[in-house]
Amino acid sequence: MKRILIAAAAVLIMSVSASAQINLGSIVGALGGSSNSGDNSAGSLITSITDLLSGKGNLTPDKITGTWNYTGSAITFKSSTNALSNLAGTAATAAIEKKLDQYLAKVGISQGLFGFTFNEDGTMYVKYGSKTFNGTWTLDAGKSVINMKIKNLINMKGYAAVKGNNMELEFDVSTLMKLIKSVTSMYNQGTLQTINQLLNQYDQMYAGFKLVK
Repeated sequence: MKRILIAAAAVLIMSVSASAQINLGSIVGALGGSSNSGDNSAGSLITSITDLLSGKGNLTPDKITGTWNYTGSAITFKSSTNALSNLAGTAATAAIEKKLDQYLAKVGISQGLFGFTFNEDGTMYVKYGSKTFNGTWTLDAGKSVINMKIKNLINMKGYAAVKGNNMELEFDVSTLMKLIKSVTSMYNQGTLQTINQLLNQYDQMYAGFKLVK
């Protein structure tokens, strides 16, 4: 068992570039069997995008409607063939989310400044600081997908998981980057490039936001 854990840790370490600056020590520690129930990622609502696509989300429009405020980033790996997929919900994803949180904060996506509102009549808006971007939304409950059309921004397909007043809303990386670039156009392009590099280090990764109502 130890050999398996060490091998898994080695694969993970090799997959992370030095530019990401992820705390590998905490990742290796998690592989050794330690866990922290208070970890932001340990209680992840999304166990895999495959679960969502199979219709296990059990979403209904009433679970989506309301105002959802950003509390942090969220990532999920799509396939069990990916080297990191089995680490979803552990310190591995938490380390990546922590770094992504830091970069998003630098472009104004942080608690109290960013979020989504989904209205019963199918209208919605994205809040970014003092700005709001209006649009419309529909729910594909069978796939746990929220289809969003944001005026003057982007049409988006977000995978959603909801439990009570908590939501994880995730996108494929290219869609997420289009959203981030659209709302944060005033910010330094170097930071946006760094976010893009971080997200594109891993194959079949979905990324987005943890939200609370």
